[in-house]
Amino acid sequence: MILDNLNQQELEVATKWLDFTVESFITNIRKLRIRQTGALMASFRKQVIGAATGRLQLQLSYALYGKFVDMGVGRGMGQGVRKGDDGYDRIRNSRGQLKRRERKAKKWYSREIAYQTKRLAELMSELHGTLLISAVSEALPADDLQVNF
Repeated sequence: MILDNLNQQELEVATKWLDFTVESFITNIRKLRIRQTGALMASFRKQVIGAATGRLQLQLSYALYGKFVDMGVGRGMGQGVRKGDDGYDRIRNSRGQLKRRERKAKKWYSREIAYQTKRLAELMSELHGTLLISAVSEALPADDLQVNF
């Protein structure tokens, strides 16, 4: 019974953690004014998977270009655009440098996931500690216990 209760509470904590984490990501994306935020924000998918061994697995996915925005890297032009094409001259000058400002890393993901992962570990350890204490207290006898030294 305690094991079933533990699994149910773990599932609940994991689900709430995923919801809160995605909301934090979306808040960071809006705060940093990342372009195409609608597509990136709509790309979030989250899932809690309960394995047969009792281990809980969390799955969080989003659009790949969000990672590049976080790192501040990328070519700055669409797929398939080559030197000499119409789109190339619109984006880059004759030396191949971008006409607009250089890219900067917009840390919407890396800092937040590090913090949220640590927080999930704290929540799970607190949950296991609370359930352990309740299991021990239920196993103790109901009468007063005297210890003489």
